[in-house]
Amino acid sequence: MNPVEDFLSTLTSPRTVARYRAALEEFTGWYRQTNGGEVDWNLLTPVEVKDYLAYLQSVRRLSPASVNLRLAAIRSLLKYLGRSLRVKGPKQVTPPVKALSARELGRLFAAAEGSARDTAMLNLMARAGLRVGEVVRLHLTDVEMNGRSGWLTVKGGKGNKTRRVPLNSEVRQALKAWLDERPKVEEPALFLSRSGRPLAERDVQRMVAEYARIAGVDASPHTLRHTFATRAVEKGVDVATLAAILGHSRLETTGRYLHPSAERMQEAVEGV
Repeated sequence: MNPVEDFLSTLTSPRTVARYRAALEEFTGWYRQTNGGEVDWNLLTPVEVKDYLAYLQSVRRLSPASVNLRLAAIRSLLKYLGRSLRVKGPKQVTPPVKALSARELGRLFAAAEGSARDTAMLNLMARAGLRVGEVVRLHLTDVEMNGRSGWLTVKGGKGNKTRRVPLNSEVRQALKAWLDERPKVEEPALFLSRSGRPLAERDVQRMVAEYARIAGVDASPHTLRHTFATRAVEKGVDVATLAAILGHSRLETTGRYLHPSAERMQEAVEGV
């Protein structure tokens, strides 16, 4: 029985599996070298974990985010084993949320004008707030549209939750253009590659990076989601509604978008 592999098999995100596996393997290597034996997860103590964190900070000089990722992997494994770990990680300073200006967003969409598929995906991230993984997991049956409204059923978000996301007229128009062009194949995925197969997250990340290069802006799929959230706050959308659209389980996460942009602060003082 391997408790680490058993634990990893319960996770739904391939990215989280890869990161937690690397973190736990790294810890077991440190533990073996430091203590001269294999780690017994059922007997692991907070003192040993604190020693490991001190090593990561003082010897390896890792950032707080990197240290906390490793701590999260250990804590999650112990929780799976029915244990709790009362060890605090180092404080992280949350960087300001990067959002594109209206001009930058316009340039990005202009760069993608030749592709109905890519324009639709950009719209879903920048104007509906979807994560890149949620975009590639969409099926044709997840789309509901009529003349005046549209909704997406987003499955497999963080925590493997399902939510319904409203679509504005620009997103509906972009989706309709793609659906009119989409190859008539049996594959249920909404977005397909040129060979008719579902896209991977990496495909979309590369696509956004290429259009960002052409447009001369700094953008990623995560930036587009942040842009949607920031613009929604600036238009007066309340935090609870925005959290439901974004699929956040904690309002504190959504609260990151409440920090005003430099442009908004400048507008606020004009004429005062």
